[in-house]
Amino acid sequence: MGGAPLAWLSQSWTRLHLSLALPQFICLPLYLSIPESPRWLLLKRRMDILERYRSNSPADKQCLDLLLETAVKEPVAAPAGHAPSDIIHLRHPTVLLRLFIMSYLSAASALTYFGICMNIGSFGVGVHAAQFFSGLSEAPCLLVPLVRLGRRPISMLALFLSGAACFLSLLLSRYYGEPVLVMSLALLGKLCILAATFISVLYSIELFPTVVRQRCVSLVNLCYRLGCLANSLVPSNPNGAISLAAMVVYSSGPIVGCGLCLLLPETSGVPLPDSVEDCDRQPRPRLPSIGALCRKRRPVCRVTRVTEPLPTEKDDTLSGLFEP
Repeated sequence: MGGAPLAWLSQSWTRLHLSLALPQFICLPLYLSIPESPRWLLLKRRMDILERYRSNSPADKQCLDLLLETAVKEPVAAPAGHAPSDIIHLRHPTVLLRLFIMSYLSAASALTYFGICMNIGSFGVGVHAAQFFSGLSEAPCLLVPLVRLGRRPISMLALFLSGAACFLSLLLSRYYGEPVLVMSLALLGKLCILAATFISVLYSIELFPTVVRQRCVSLVNLCYRLGCLANSLVPSNPNGAISLAAMVVYSSGPIVGCGLCLLLPETSGVPLPDSVEDCDRQPRPRLPSIGALCRKRRPVCRVTRVTEPLPTEKDDTLSGLFEP
């Protein structure tokens, strides 16, 4: 939202880039205060750093004591000889499948998100007003990680809504729809794809084991940057409007990603996996078959016609049944 008034007030592109880049230098020293992952330090037997973290605060000491107590109850066997490289864990089929799906989701999300951002001035609305409302539409995404509906349902819902909104925006632009309505649908698609991006950041951390989590997350982020670069390859119309091929790409990518999410497990509320074996022990998603759906019919209550009169309370054989 602040980019629109900065662009309106800036007299040149150099001043605009300078005003956008200076605040980022302020954030660079903050990385020095970020500690290492205690679980990673425990797996690497860096006990000296863990002991230093225990003296930071009483809350850190309590959490680290609980972590060390859990490690004592479930000790990790030290490998004999030379420790194997962590790259070996990337060959596991479970890790490869999750890495492929999350990399595709990142590339498709970046392609759709930045494709709409770069073409925000092609909807027939003023570029500064369109940029302001484009930033305003992203505000609800900050609350998405607080929703406790699970990672996979939110990801699938956000991806499907993003693809459907981009497809409807494409149809309206083909049939001379109102520019405001077309831009609103496109911004709705941008809102949903940004929500899917926020969830995928947490999803990627929870899907990969600790031993290769940093490498896998880095590869997923690399695919996100490749998706940003792929926007230059999407064809555009000479008149500046979004082409038919571009909108098809922007709408089909999230929908395909929605289907791929069916192959991922639900990780919300599940402990982080430390090894590949922990990933295999996670509950695997099962797609219901037609036979299973047919067997889940509600049982039929059969009514039998009574041909003889029922006994009354005066009957000696059933007198005890009617007593309180």
